[in-house]
Amino acid sequence: MIVSTGMNSTESVKATVQILEKHNADFALLHTTNLYPTPSHLVRLGAMQELQKAFPHVNVGLSDHTDSNLACIAAMSLGATIVERHFTDHMERPGPDIVNSMDTQSLKELLAASRVIPQMLGGTKQAAQEESVTMRFAFSTLVATKDIKKGDHFTVDNIWAKRPGTGEIPAAEYQETLGKLATVDIPSDTHIARNMIDEP
Repeated sequence: MIVSTGMNSTESVKATVQILEKHNADFALLHTTNLYPTPSHLVRLGAMQELQKAFPHVNVGLSDHTDSNLACIAAMSLGATIVERHFTDHMERPGPDIVNSMDTQSLKELLAASRVIPQMLGGTKQAAQEESVTMRFAFSTLVATKDIKKGDHFTVDNIWAKRPGTGEIPAAEYQETLGKLATVDIPSDTHIARNMIDEP
């Protein structure tokens, strides 16, 4: 069962959910705004998120009455598991909801989005394994900018961080490397390795 929750509060929806759960109904909740068409500022996707938070065990989505697919796409990006729009075979038909209906082309576009957007959700803020090739190019590591003799101090004049980042010492360690001593002769344009640094 798909339950449209237009013109209701989260509190009033709770009563419906209790009845449906009492009878072991298989159901989903759709947030909606009952205006035809619905202006963007009244879509209120935050209300859909309220339902998601209040009923985390229930499929929650959007019944959309705007004049494009944007609200549905935005809802999917927020985790909507169901989205619904009115459909018409052509936009020239008469009727009060034609203006907020989708035609065949819009339906194709929405279906395409529904297959792609779920793949974009989730994840954690850390480098993806697949980014390793780009990281080696995009990140920078410490390099000798001139010939360095054994016993010389590392200074702003003889080391810098350069791409590609294939060396051992990331740019983030530049400041803490300054002032330390070279343990070997290091030719110019050589990546600085940890065994080249005298660690006190």
